[in-house]
Amino acid sequence: LLTALAPQPVAAAVDFDLGIKAGVSLAKIKWSDETEATCNLLQPVFGVFASFNLTKNIAIQPEIYLLTQGGTDEYTFDLDTYAFKALYRYIHIPVLAKVRLMNEGKFRPILFAGPAVGILLSAHEKHYTNGVLDSDDDVKEYLKNTNFSLVFGAGVEYMMDKLMLILDVRYDMGLAGIEAIGTDQLKTRALMFLVGVGF
Repeated sequence: LLTALAPQPVAAAVDFDLGIKAGVSLAKIKWSDETEATCNLLQPVFGVFASFNLTKNIAIQPEIYLLTQGGTDEYTFDLDTYAFKALYRYIHIPVLAKVRLMNEGKFRPILFAGPAVGILLSAHEKHYTNGVLDSDDDVKEYLKNTNFSLVFGAGVEYMMDKLMLILDVRYDMGLAGIEAIGTDQLKTRALMFLVGVGF
């Protein structure tokens, strides 16, 4: 749509940037019928992107990441501490519309948003008692193979002679339940802090 709306001389001159990003995610899972979610699951995230610059201010940016969704929970009963950790690993593929708020100078603030799909690679749920692992259950068969979400965030690009340094903060909000069987109420959430380099 953006390409169609862009002036034809500009659309014909589309260029692109390639790059890599890495950082950390704080993931949660939330049940739709409950107000509370699990505690944050801290995990690394990394991947690659291609930014197709339609104009100096507007770009379409598909990305591919290895992202772990899930969450943790902990409670105490009869002097024992019980903990739960869910780790759902996805190939995470967002397609973002990116807007540069400035196109002059070395620092360029950006805003972005777009849909994403996650392809499930593995899913494990671990249970601990007093810090000792009791069970490690493979639950992949109970989850959908795909997880659809909405990504939005902001950041800054620092322009160098031949490189572009990137810092962004984003939120990934699951749109549908991830259970293969059930009430379709379990949804993912992730807050990500990423740094990257564009070429």
